[in-house]
Amino acid sequence: MQQAPGQQAQRKILIADDDADSRVIVASVISLMGYTPVVVANGQEALEQSKQEVPHLAILDYMMPDLTGIEVCHRIKHNAAGEFVPVLMLTARDTVRDKVAAFEEGVDDYLTKPFNYQEFQARVKALLRVRDLTFDLRDTNEELKKMQQKIVEQERQLAVGQLAGTAAHQLGQPLSAILLNCYLIEQLPKNDPKFIGALAAIKSDTKRMSDLINQLRSVKASDREGYFGGTEILKLKDD
Repeated sequence: MQQAPGQQAQRKILIADDDADSRVIVASVISLMGYTPVVVANGQEALEQSKQEVPHLAILDYMMPDLTGIEVCHRIKHNAAGEFVPVLMLTARDTVRDKVAAFEEGVDDYLTKPFNYQEFQARVKALLRVRDLTFDLRDTNEELKKMQQKIVEQERQLAVGQLAGTAAHQLGQPLSAILLNCYLIEQLPKNDPKFIGALAAIKSDTKRMSDLINQLRSVKASDREGYFGGTEILKLKDD
C-alpha cells in the first residue's frame, strides 16, 4: 500500500531492550528508515507504552527484566487494540527451541544478534506491509458485510412490496365484491332472490380469497409478473 506524504514518519516503532547499546543501534536504524522509534528498557515499560499508544510494530528483546519479550508479545496480541501489531523478536538466543516458543506465542518474525542491517530493514518493511494488508483486508471485509446487510434489507423490502402488491391486486377484487354484497343483504329481505344471490356470491368470494391466501404461502419469490407502474408482483395461479 502506497504511503501518503508524511505518513511513513508517523509510524511508531516500539523498541524494547535492556541493553543500552542495542537500543541506540536499533533506534538509529529505525530513524534512518524514516520511522519514529519509541524506546523502552524493559518488558513492563514496553507493555505500558503499548497501552498508551498502540505501535505500528514492536521490536522486542527475548530476555528482559520484569517481563520477557515473549510475555510482552502475548499480552499485546491478546489486547483488542494490539491484535494486529506485528512483533519482531530481536535477540541473541538462537536455538530452535527458543524460536519455536516465540512463534507459538504469536511472534511474527525472529532475528538473531548480531544482525545484518539490510536484512533487518527488509524484515521491518515486510512486517509493516503485512500489517497494512491485514488492515486493508479487515476494512474490506467490514465493507462487504455492510453491503451484504444492505442487499438483504433491500431484498426484504422488495419482498414486502411484492407481497403487498400481490395482496392488493389479487384480494382487492373479491373483497370489494364481498363488501358490496354485504350492503345489498342489509337492504333486502331474506326471501328476495337478490338476497340469496348476494349471499352465494359472498361465500364464493370468501372461498376465492382463502384459496389465494393459501397460494401466497407457497408461491416462489422468483415467480413474478408485471404490475402497475413498472413494478412486479408475485404470480399466482388464480388471477
